[in-house]
Amino acid sequence: MNKPRRLLPAAFALAGIAVITGLVIYFGAGDVLKSLTSVKISGFAAYVGAQLVITLGLALCWRMLLRSKSKGSFWLLVWGRLVRDATGEFLPFSQVGGYVVGARVITLSGVTVPDSIASTLADITTEFLAQLIFVGIGLSIMAHLAPHNELLVPVAIGLSIAMVMCVGLIIAQQGGGKIFRAIAQRLAGEQGDGAVLHMDRLQAALDDIYRRRDRLALASFFHLVCWFGTATASFIGFHALGVPLSYIDAIAIEAMLHAILALAFFIPGRVGIQEAAYTILAGIFGVPPEIAISLSLLRRARDFVIAVPVLLAWQGLEARRLRMAAQ
Repeated sequence: MNKPRRLLPAAFALAGIAVITGLVIYFGAGDVLKSLTSVKISGFAAYVGAQLVITLGLALCWRMLLRSKSKGSFWLLVWGRLVRDATGEFLPFSQVGGYVVGARVITLSGVTVPDSIASTLADITTEFLAQLIFVGIGLSIMAHLAPHNELLVPVAIGLSIAMVMCVGLIIAQQGGGKIFRAIAQRLAGEQGDGAVLHMDRLQAALDDIYRRRDRLALASFFHLVCWFGTATASFIGFHALGVPLSYIDAIAIEAMLHAILALAFFIPGRVGIQEAAYTILAGIFGVPPEIAISLSLLRRARDFVIAVPVLLAWQGLEARRLRMAAQ
């Protein structure tokens, strides 16, 4: 029963690879290769550097939400964010698995489990809220520059639904613990006392985070800055490929891209979806399809360069902990 479900991510990934291959062949493998090889090392280094700066900003947002008495330093959260993103993008866990692994990383370094989970939940929420604002800004730009584009209506509908979901997520975090505690007590009776205790501690940590409205606001604001950072990275990438795209256009493309990618969260790395989305969106601004595919592949190369050392280091640390536990 569970085996077909476990094979779904792999099936989607293979389908995505087939889409990438088909797009490259259709638009000309030679043209795509020519665009990629035209990128200078300095241009690619700037592209990678921009992403690393964004990661520092994302770690700062996470640290703002972690209670001050916790042992999580800024650099620990940089490491946790790197592992979260690398596992979510490149391992067959989906993004949800990346959140779990990121929380585990900081827990193993001394942050309490309730604080680790609560700060991760709040960080996801503030990042999601900032993403909705960013997508809304990109949608407005797109509506102004390409008012007859067919993507506008479905993205606007999806944005409205996502806003309702975000409000529900915030409400659930502030009172959901009481609901789940009551369910646990009813289902498990006295045996559920341990689970109830953990829920109470998690809810207390969440309540403490949501009492600090100033930090929530700052985290949301800096998450929005980081989303604009992704547009900056896209701007750098296009220019590295020789396309003089304006920054406003880069914001619109990046915002609409993430709106589309959000629908494919269950596909590891959104393989194939990213390439197709780039081709459609870049085409609206007159960017040739081979350049759009080249940027998507350049983006994957950037993420690969960052993720591989992170994953190797993380696996090495996990293996070391297992050896120490076995002694």
